[in-house]
Amino acid sequence: MPTLYPFSGIIQHYSWGGFEFLPALLQRENREKTPWAELWMGAHPKGPGKLRGDAGDLGQLIDSAPERILGPAVAERFAGRLPFLFKVLDVREMLSIQVHPTKAAAEKGFAAEEANGPDRDANDRNYRDDNHKPELGVALTDFYLLHGFRSRDQIQRTLTSVPGWKELIPILERDDVTGLYAHVMNADQDTVDRLLRPLHHRLPDSQPEKSEAAFWAKRAYEQYTTDGHFDRGIFSVYWFNLVHLRPGEGIFQAAGIPHAYLEGACLELMANSDNVLRGGLTPKHIDVPELMKHTRFEEVVPEKLRPRQGVDGWNRYPTPAPDFELSFRDIAKKEKVAIAASDGPAILLLMEGELTTADGLTISKTDRTVFLAAGAEVVLEATETSRVFLAQVGR
Repeated sequence: MPTLYPFSGIIQHYSWGGFEFLPALLQRENREKTPWAELWMGAHPKGPGKLRGDAGDLGQLIDSAPERILGPAVAERFAGRLPFLFKVLDVREMLSIQVHPTKAAAEKGFAAEEANGPDRDANDRNYRDDNHKPELGVALTDFYLLHGFRSRDQIQRTLTSVPGWKELIPILERDDVTGLYAHVMNADQDTVDRLLRPLHHRLPDSQPEKSEAAFWAKRAYEQYTTDGHFDRGIFSVYWFNLVHLRPGEGIFQAAGIPHAYLEGACLELMANSDNVLRGGLTPKHIDVPELMKHTRFEEVVPEKLRPRQGVDGWNRYPTPAPDFELSFRDIAKKEKVAIAASDGPAILLLMEGELTTADGLTISKTDRTVFLAAGAEVVLEATETSRVFLAQVGR
């Protein structure tokens, strides 16, 4: 039985996506200037990878023989499902303020919505599956994001420095960060507009850098002001940590950590889920009570992840997630590298160069992705200097 399955990922054309990065990566044209936001590589029902030829998709392949394709241990541990979803993102416009639920919360929320609605594909659905969604992001270009709450003192300083926000100081002093955030997120639109209008008047005269919250607030006003009404997600721009990742640096988003991607291209490896609870900076469904219920309000000090090189030559990004692990390796021209998917399935993504296998499979710029079933063993030879990423089950 085969163990290597070349496949094509699925493009998600969300409005915030870029026009050039993903088409260039996949060697495809985008004459219509359609936004290409995400390349999905996995078996999620919303976008399972398509196997080469007429062989169906990855989801069908796994369902046909989960123990053989995933390996008995992984099939049992993850209920016969591929436990991770691998993506490439190109963020042109700011993404929503969001959190992801824990596994227990996802199971409870999914069961409730399955029983009472809305329908699974409805726009106002919160839980589209029963899984958690911890995420690892690795920058491919300079990448900017918001990640977790700043310290209470830092947040208090914004209340004195941002015009119109001093009236919020007593709320912070009385109810701490949780109460402050609840106040602005649950406020009526007139109150939000009143609090954000003085800042809106000041920003056009400024020329902030991308390292400043004001830069992203200015962009948020331009992107999300509708009929003179301002988006409450702008508060988060000042109260969350602003993080700049350089190519190769990563960051881990645990359940409950509020975050938002702002600009750039990245790899993203996550548990196999599409559950997102949104709170602003988006035209999509927002459910503030559900967001608040699952948000962790403690101070977060962002930790930039750098790969650790193992004795086998692979560079691994450490995370606590049991669902996935991401590693990469640079392969010199004519060098041979053996891969053994002994612990479960894996997805191989070629980012640079070209690789061949002994049985004639070519992994190139036009066919970058290969699924490795459990037990697969393959020797890759580089026909030119190459870089390959490997997504697999956590160790």
